Amino acid sequence: MKNISWFKHALTLIFFLILAINLSGLDKIDLIQYRVFNDQNVVGITVSMGFVVSSDNGKTWSQRNSGLLVKVVYPFAEDEYRRLTSLYVDPSNPDRIAVTDSSTLFITLDGGWNWKVVETGGAVKRSNYFTSVSLDPVNNDRIILGTSFNGIFETLNGGSTWEKISLDLGLLYKGAGFYEEISGLGIDPHNTDRVFIAAGFSSDIFSGDYHNGKITQIDSLQFFTEGSIEGFDISEEGLRIYSENSFYYKAFTDEIWESTTPLFASEEAHDNPEDIGRISSSIDKTGLYVNSFHGSGERLDAHILFMKKHGLNSMVIDMKDDEGKITYNTSLDLPVELGAVRKRLDLELLLEKAHENDIYVIGRIVVFKDPMLYRYSGSAYSIWDFKKQAPWGNFMKQTDSETGEESYVQREFWVDPYSEFVWRYNIAIAEELQNLGIDEIQFDYIRFPSDGNLSTAQYRSKRPGMTKIDALESFMRVAREKIFIPISTDLYGFNSWYRMGNWIGQNIEMLADYVDVISPMFYPSHFPGSFMNNMEYLERAKFIYSEGTRRAQIITENRSLIRPYVQAFLIGKELKMEYEEYTTYLDLQIEGIEEAGGSGYTMWNNSNRYYMVAD
Repeated sequence: MKNISWFKHALTLIFFLILAINLSGLDKIDLIQYRVFNDQNVVGITVSMGFVVSSDNGKTWSQRNSGLLVKVVYPFAEDEYRRLTSLYVDPSNPDRIAVTDSSTLFITLDGGWNWKVVETGGAVKRSNYFTSVSLDPVNNDRIILGTSFNGIFETLNGGSTWEKISLDLGLLYKGAGFYEEISGLGIDPHNTDRVFIAAGFSSDIFSGDYHNGKITQIDSLQFFTEGSIEGFDISEEGLRIYSENSFYYKAFTDEIWESTTPLFASEEAHDNPEDIGRISSSIDKTGLYVNSFHGSGERLDAHILFMKKHGLNSMVIDMKDDEGKITYNTSLDLPVELGAVRKRLDLELLLEKAHENDIYVIGRIVVFKDPMLYRYSGSAYSIWDFKKQAPWGNFMKQTDSETGEESYVQREFWVDPYSEFVWRYNIAIAEELQNLGIDEIQFDYIRFPSDGNLSTAQYRSKRPGMTKIDALESFMRVAREKIFIPISTDLYGFNSWYRMGNWIGQNIEMLADYVDVISPMFYPSHFPGSFMNNMEYLERAKFIYSEGTRRAQIITENRSLIRPYVQAFLIGKELKMEYEEYTTYLDLQIEGIEEAGGSGYTMWNNSNRYYMVAD
């Protein structure tokens, strides 16, 4: 009971810590996680301030960041640190601390005064996204590292080599090589062969035993209503879990979890009046994707009638398409110089017709996939192939149907996402559309390429130390300087289901700092067949949208609306579906979004044939 009393005392200190944070001027959003120990001492990790400490219950703070990595982001002031993603304090030595950013592990032995990078490699890949860490309280060379979707890794020699943890993680496996996020790890100080694991996006806690190689679910905290365990601690006395709003504690000798009063009052995700205004205007939009060839005349009129018939209130229409073509009569000089202008629609007339029918118009701009800019000025802004000393491309094999001869053709043309010239070209288009009265800007292909021989890709505009996440954040910062109407972004389904970013730069957690709407493409056909395949196909479609929407809301902490794209097209084996089945398939996707509290949806069919919508 003495130990529990000490813990409750510490929690009281945390409560006053939050009050102190409010008074000290530290941005509450910037503080991600923190630990209180020895009554007065607090350590924490932040979004951009790095590692912070307080010796007076949070009344004053100082940074201890020597050795941590800075973000290389526009305007390149070099005064921001990378978003830290996890924190672990050795319960037997509070000066021994580990933190991670998305791709780097750091350790300090002096309370944060000096940080050392712990090398990762071998089984740990560069695309792995770090979400938790734990230090062995006995063996200083043993570290366990948890990831967003690749499971758990372990080093026994201080980082010289890494291996997958030697436990059967089947209870956390989701199929197709993906695991549940590991949001917390702890090594039992009384038995270091025992590991505790907290699963993200749930209230499940597991115990792993190295003797038998198994993990066992030891708790599913039904009272835990925060949506996701965000952190996990272990001490000599017991376990602690926490989220943004609550702490829970259970002694090793007890089966009862002790809870505390919420540390934070519920807050609006945006407290800036401009943010609130943009969010208000973009909420609950349901609609269609309309390609630019359907943006005028009888085709446009037919789409408007269809939307009104089915109670839809928005359309996404191409303003700069996948071919880099500008589809309206732009007055900008560079698109004309590129030969990119293909006037397919009268934007003024389109907006007039749409607004007369209470239809919200979203202008789609394809950003970094752009054949027109790729070829401009001797391909000065393309991704470069350093082996060929030529513009980089993803070449696909094709076979001539008559001769049988094989050749390679380039399918996609990517410009350099690190290039400020590329950023400003696309943002100039967005700014012009804003001035012409469009309701919302939607950036698509706001990512790095995912296919082709990426090992030969060179980014000539990349600054030293700049990451893919930094590049996309820089683009969004420049966009926010110019665009005051709502901005939305399209994301891969997996990049909204999990925390990601090291692969193609799409980090939903970061993007939510800048955009008003995130549109995940949770197309069930595009998830691997072995992913979440323990349910019937139609049921799985609904689950992917309900669970995906829920997870995206948790990751973004509701700073952005979640308005998914729904799959209004059939592909592969789905082409065998009959009318009744495929209309149900579409309806279930929408039901999943609505059940999870998503803010509308957009149906996607590239041909604009919305036959899946029930009459």
